[in-house]
Amino acid sequence: MRERPSLSPLVALALTFFGHFGPVTPALGAGGSLTIRLEDENSSEPAISRVEFFRGAAPTAKREKHMPVRNTVPAGLGLVVDRAVVLELPDGPYRFTATRGPEYRIVRGTFELEKTSLDEKTIVLPRMADMAGEGWISGDCCVVPSSYSLPLRMASEDLHVAAVLGVQKAKPIPRRDRDEKIEHDPSWIRADATHTNGLVFYGSLPKPKGDGPEAFAMLAAIDQDTPQPTRIGVENPFAWELPVWLASKRVDGLFVLGDWLRLDKRVLRIREGRNLDSFSLNEPTQLGRYAERIYRNALDAGLSIVPLAGGGDRSAQTPVGYNRMYVTRPGGTSGDVDSPVAPTSDGDWWDQLWAGHSVATNGPLLRPMVGGRLPGSTFQARSGESLLLQPELNLTVRDPVEYLEVIHNNRVHYSARLDEFARAGGVIPAIEAKESGWVVIRVLTLHGEHYRAAMSAPWWIEFDGRKRVSKSAVDFFSDWLADYEAKLRQLPADELQVYVPYIQAARRFWSELEAVAQ
Repeated sequence: MRERPSLSPLVALALTFFGHFGPVTPALGAGGSLTIRLEDENSSEPAISRVEFFRGAAPTAKREKHMPVRNTVPAGLGLVVDRAVVLELPDGPYRFTATRGPEYRIVRGTFELEKTSLDEKTIVLPRMADMAGEGWISGDCCVVPSSYSLPLRMASEDLHVAAVLGVQKAKPIPRRDRDEKIEHDPSWIRADATHTNGLVFYGSLPKPKGDGPEAFAMLAAIDQDTPQPTRIGVENPFAWELPVWLASKRVDGLFVLGDWLRLDKRVLRIREGRNLDSFSLNEPTQLGRYAERIYRNALDAGLSIVPLAGGGDRSAQTPVGYNRMYVTRPGGTSGDVDSPVAPTSDGDWWDQLWAGHSVATNGPLLRPMVGGRLPGSTFQARSGESLLLQPELNLTVRDPVEYLEVIHNNRVHYSARLDEFARAGGVIPAIEAKESGWVVIRVLTLHGEHYRAAMSAPWWIEFDGRKRVSKSAVDFFSDWLADYEAKLRQLPADELQVYVPYIQAARRFWSELEAVAQ
């Protein structure tokens, strides 16, 4: 474990490489039964964590089989240990990996079981950051239904909010003390999220309007002139239908981290959507970079859409909360500076998410500010004026960082490796804005299996009350729409006809944007 202290009042860096390169600590069980207890290092309280057990003192293959353990709950990769577990396994050496979400260091160790003896060991889980204590509450925006206890799995990943695709029918939780409440507060679960052909509807499900493709018809059913009873997220940002969905002006969010970023396997191509020729190179971060590129072009086309993160409808063995949002609320302002305040209810959390006061991540813990304001804020000015906006960040990481970037109007304003950033005293050059636009901050790690990163929601800059609309971003989606139309023309005439009204509406939308784009 290596930590780097705060470099300035604006920047705090906790650099932790223990999770992948740290030492292995032996724990010898003197007999055939070993009781393992979990404990939070800071509070000394019992902890719930996801633990992977493996046979043998050293890895024998890249993908090893996990050892099953009685009285535990499956958690994708590994299982949930609810504070303690008794291991009764065949004699021999074993290894374990204990993980509790991105705010804790990963702990690895070994133990050995022998006949006719008993022992007890405690695994201490060191916390790197307390995001909830800083006013940032974590949530997974798309959790697949499971018969296993979601509250217990959430507690094992230190996750506080979850949107489940449909109502779960949970079977009894195998616990040592079944009557004791799981101590994980807050734990807010909503079960009114519905997945339809790459879209997630949060709230009451609209009745499709007319005939035709279901997702299009459901979007058309939402009245633009009344408050939306349902929020809509694009769970599959690579879908051929994306430019049509965006043209509906009903989309509220787009997943920048989803089920193409998994712990159980490397995903290199899109099963249902628009692949790029470059994907043939099988570069592991390509899908993550593509999703971010799509989102940034949506911002640059003037669309007020927030980033989303979650397991996705095909998250398979990826633990709940691997892709997550951290959401806060502006409060306790002192002059022109925001103070992050934790949302006080599940409804408040979702309201702040849709307002853009958030960061999407599957690793780095990013608490950013621009001009003293949290993500989701809007800066106003008039033509002829200029705004000087200072980016600031507090960053905690477990993986080595490749670089951090500040993106202004889809161009890199600042990019640096972490050591370069540190040598600069943790100071990022100010942004001088003279026209409408937006800013996001992102951090990319050196994780080798896929795109592991954090990205803020945007800060908006509006001159004369107008958003930026760039020609290159409009062209990006117009080209996508043209490719989709070419694909649809392969359908029989009667099937093609049902798509025509939606395609025509999308053409008008992007043509109108092109007319005002710069």
